[in-house]
Amino acid sequence: MEPRLGSGSADDTSTEEPHPDLVIDLTEGSTRPGVLRPGNVDGLDLWSEDYRTPEYLAWAIDDLRREFGEPDQRYGVYFIHGEDPRSGLSRAVELERFGDSFNNDVPLMRRLYGQFEDVGATEIITVVDHEEHLPCGVIRTVRNTAEYGCRILNDLQKHGEDGWGLTWDEIVARSRFAATRADEITDIPTVAVAIKYQGHRKADGVSKALYAGLMQQGLRSDAKTWVCSLDRIPYILVQAAAKDIMQEFDGVPGQPYYGAPDTVPLWANIWDYEYYLRTQHPDAYAMYAHSVGLDDQYFFGFAEPPTWVAPDPEVIDLRMYDPVVPESR
Repeated sequence: MEPRLGSGSADDTSTEEPHPDLVIDLTEGSTRPGVLRPGNVDGLDLWSEDYRTPEYLAWAIDDLRREFGEPDQRYGVYFIHGEDPRSGLSRAVELERFGDSFNNDVPLMRRLYGQFEDVGATEIITVVDHEEHLPCGVIRTVRNTAEYGCRILNDLQKHGEDGWGLTWDEIVARSRFAATRADEITDIPTVAVAIKYQGHRKADGVSKALYAGLMQQGLRSDAKTWVCSLDRIPYILVQAAAKDIMQEFDGVPGQPYYGAPDTVPLWANIWDYEYYLRTQHPDAYAMYAHSVGLDDQYFFGFAEPPTWVAPDPEVIDLRMYDPVVPESR
């Protein structure tokens, strides 16, 4: 059987052959730096409340801070593997916000995201308050795989409730993915800021630190395309702050989705966005790509210095961005 792009389903344990429409050549292996490493957590239930108690969260924050040499900044932005027990920091924010807004609980969240954690495809960008010992915000990222897919690509192909019922050919036709292999797609299934850090200037800073973490994670990886789904109001806010980062799939409407009333499926090509931001919004680029204006308050916990090299402008496609930007293809 040929490997397939986006053909997995976190809810499907059958051995039935995926639809032939989904076939794509994935024979080249991934060479991405910082490949997700399985943690030694066999038998641990990381969705247990034990990993979200105030005492555990405080320990996890102190442990992350120690790992990175006790940074002086008030806040830290850490990139936590889904199998790392300290990812309880991330789940604490997700369960607070999605429980409050959409009535999502542990069984549902575990069903939606647990399998992607178990196979080592999850890395969660988490902002923490070093002084208050609290998690502040989270962006969950899942590297798409040929076997399991990812949340939004699976649900775009799902029929019935919480699905859009598209074929893979329809998904491709309604977007312009730069990715040609399964693992060149990163899904962003959750974006959330903790309630305590909303409603004042801290929330603005936390959101921007999360966006910076996402962009820098993307530029450091070999992923080429982001996919996600956002409820309508967060979608508007993200677009305003990140200078229209995401694009809608042509003709694909928003709809109710796991408790959210109007969720929009979205996509973006990482290097097209990098070029657009760098050439059209240099101040935002400096902030999101290089932490300028954030690094006095936010420590970014990357294990290695940045090594990315921007691609040749000839391969950049800006048709989905501001019409004043000339087409480069």
